[in-house]
Amino acid sequence: MALTPLQQLASASTYLAPPPVFTPAERLTRREEVLRWLPADRAGLVLERDELASAIEQLELLEYRPETAAFHQLGVTGVWTLRALSEPEHANEEEAVRMRETELALLNVEQRIEFDGAAVMTVDFELRSDGDDDAIRGRLEVDCTLALTPMADSLDLRTAARRLRLPRLPSSMGIEDLMRALHSRLSPEFRAEEGVRIGLQTTYMDEDLRITRCTTGKLRGECMVHRRRAIAP
Repeated sequence: MALTPLQQLASASTYLAPPPVFTPAERLTRREEVLRWLPADRAGLVLERDELASAIEQLELLEYRPETAAFHQLGVTGVWTLRALSEPEHANEEEAVRMRETELALLNVEQRIEFDGAAVMTVDFELRSDGDDDAIRGRLEVDCTLALTPMADSLDLRTAARRLRLPRLPSSMGIEDLMRALHSRLSPEFRAEEGVRIGLQTTYMDEDLRITRCTTGKLRGECMVHRRRAIAP
């Protein structure tokens, strides 16, 4: 007996539940592989290369990311420490080498994100040069706003203000050169022009680990890996 059109539709394979894309065990295995290549200490920061880049891409393939804008807003709230990032683009190879050899060390890079989207990005750094007896420790702060978008896994970021705190000026480097050296080692939210919107897509997020990629202009595809920092009571 021939099936009616409704019976044919009900029996079609499209109505069968698709097999799971991954299991919880597979997710944890891929997550641990990313953590394996991140620095062990909270202040550490590495570039996304080779084994780490491959591990990040494998974790992103699971598409374990926010399904609703409300969950995304809640999930990103808190204090996050930057642990890995794509190397910022340099004008040429000579510039890249020069920036890597600058006596500038990043001590800690953090995001503090409020539920309403207000955020402060901070980097503590140390600068040591031949003309200074002691290392100079400073801090760069960037005020931002993070706004929801029509896509549940994406946010719009706009920079509002910057503050550079130094106990004294370095003897071997002007402020402009210092800012260039900092930007050459920092993620897109520090390098975005003031007031200009940049898109940030959360490609993986759980209670402790978050992977973000920039979706705007020349920063497109740049990756940031953050870990949540527990706040002492």
